[in-house]
Amino acid sequence: MKRRQGRRGAVLIELALILPVAISLILGAVHFGYLFYLYNGLEKSVRDGARYAASRTYTTYADYSTVVQHVVVFGSLNSSTPVVTDLALQDKNKKNMVVVTPIPNAAGVRPERIKVEITGYRYTGILSGLLGETLLVGKPAVEVPFIGRYAPPAK
Repeated sequence: MKRRQGRRGAVLIELALILPVAISLILGAVHFGYLFYLYNGLEKSVRDGARYAASRTYTTYADYSTVVQHVVVFGSLNSSTPVVTDLALQDKNKKNMVVVTPIPNAAGVRPERIKVEITGYRYTGILSGLLGETLLVGKPAVEVPFIGRYAPPAK
C-alpha cells in the first residue's frame, strides 16, 4: 500500500488543534459536575438541619443554634465527620458557616419560622486556577415553620 505524500502530518496537526479544546471540555465537565454534586449535598444537609430545628425544643438561642449547626455540618449529634468536604462549623476567619435564624411571631415572643443557611463555603476545584474559587454566601438556605416546643429558661 502506498502512502499519500500530502497527508503525512495532517493527523498530527489536527490532534494538536483539537486536543486542548477536548481537554478543556472534559476538565470543565468534571469541575462543574463535582460542584453540583457538592451543592446537592449542602442542600440536603441544610434541609435536614432545618427539619431537625423545626421540631426541637427552643430554650436559648445559643444552645439551639449550636445543636442545629452540628446537625447540619455532621449529619447527627454523634458524628464528627462532615457531610460535605470542607464544610465546618467555622470558616478560616472564625465565622460560623451555618447560620440559624429564628424568625419571631407577630408578638415577638416565640419563633414562628426557622431559617438555616450556609455562608462562606469555598469550593476549590480543578479549574479554580483559571476560574477562581466559588464562594457560596447565603446559599443554600431553607426556611421552615417552627413546630417545636418553646421553653425559655425561667428568670
